[in-house]
Amino acid sequence: MGSHRCAAFWPWNVKLELVNRLRADGKEYVGNYFGRYADETHWNFAAGLVEGSPAILVTSPERPDEPPRYFILIDWEDGRIAGIRDFLFADYVMDGLEYSGTP
Repeated sequence: MGSHRCAAFWPWNVKLELVNRLRADGKEYVGNYFGRYADETHWNFAAGLVEGSPAILVTSPERPDEPPRYFILIDWEDGRIAGIRDFLFADYVMDGLEYSGTP
């Protein structure tokens, strides 16, 4: 699904936090940003847990068996995505973090 179509599925407000980089509100901007994940080829995405919370674990395609480089947390409200916390620019938080590859 292209990023331009993603926002159409969100008739509610949603928040994005690119930790240490950006905060944004609104379905249009966040929907387009979220759609970019589908087009991404620089990373592998897998479901997992971070400190007991559901997360998307992100690994390098060249080294998929190595520990995740960073993670993304998705906040849910009434069965809908209410927030995205993407730690791409805060990968230092992986040090000492508890995670597992299966939720």
